[in-house]
Amino acid sequence: MEIYKLLDRFEILNPQDEYFENLRRAYIDNDVNAILDFTPDEDLRSAILTKNIHSIFRCIDNKRMIGEVEDLRKAVLEQNLHSLFRLLPGNEDLRKAVLEDNMHSIFRLVGNEDLKKAVMDDNIWSLFRLLKYKSSTYFVDAFKNFETNDIQIDEDCFSRGQLRSKLWLVDELKKCNVKLGKVFLCAGWYATLATMLFESDIKIDFIRSFDVDPDVWKIAEVFNKPWVADNWKFKASTEDIHEIRFVEHIYDVNKTDGTTQRLWTTPDTVINTSCEHINNFDSWYDSIAYGSLVIMQSNNYFEINEHVNCHETLESFAKQVPLGEELYSGELELEKYKRFMRIGYK
Repeated sequence: MEIYKLLDRFEILNPQDEYFENLRRAYIDNDVNAILDFTPDEDLRSAILTKNIHSIFRCIDNKRMIGEVEDLRKAVLEQNLHSLFRLLPGNEDLRKAVLEDNMHSIFRLVGNEDLKKAVMDDNIWSLFRLLKYKSSTYFVDAFKNFETNDIQIDEDCFSRGQLRSKLWLVDELKKCNVKLGKVFLCAGWYATLATMLFESDIKIDFIRSFDVDPDVWKIAEVFNKPWVADNWKFKASTEDIHEIRFVEHIYDVNKTDGTTQRLWTTPDTVINTSCEHINNFDSWYDSIAYGSLVIMQSNNYFEINEHVNCHETLESFAKQVPLGEELYSGELELEKYKRFMRIGYK
């Protein structure tokens, strides 16, 4: 995934932390203000951004005697900056940063090599180090894994709409204050939602992700590698969700040695954030056991051919997803469509 997209998505994931906004602005806009936020030197910021002559003097690296520099300071306070730098040679980077907004000089003064390489050289490894410095999410390691092993993924899994929809789900689920227990993530695709659920404080026993596409389970397990390693708190399986029996379902998962192992589970929670993709949705939903916690999302994005189960309104979606006990029902306005969500006990 391109650097600018990763920066944009991590800003969405961390809306309260200006670090990610500044990182995006530094890279995409070459924003000097954002770049200078990576240095604690307030005088350097003031010298470059406001051309403050007092700050410039405090930044000057000059070998003159202190008293001589002080006399010079008093003599030139009202002079132009070009004259000042001619009087004080040996500060070329500071001169170029202040007078020319020279990016190379600014980066040398800021002293953050990873920031320079990410912004100036499109260095993805430096970007990963910058993201890892402030972000605890496993998404950083997952994308580094994909880059290291040249694994191609569908970037739509990390689109703005996908992330905002899943953050919305996690936020509303937290407010419901319920235990998910054993979770079936149906039509789970790359299971990025599982990553976000595990990294929240929501109580989960384990998650099983099911998708009919045989190429997605490996990527899903990269996104959730810590929880695969944690006694299979996460595993992905290739299966048509219409074939799932929600009372003691039997299914196969892949092991690292290339063999498969058969498991069986009766889920407490059933999640499907891709209801718009599901043919014969009504019969599938009817097969979910009564009393299960269900979390369903659809949308009104009819323009995509694969969207065979869209809804015009939340009310229409609510009729298709009846609940015995409703915990939440709402809609989220996104750039191209509305996302609908229902949470409750069937």
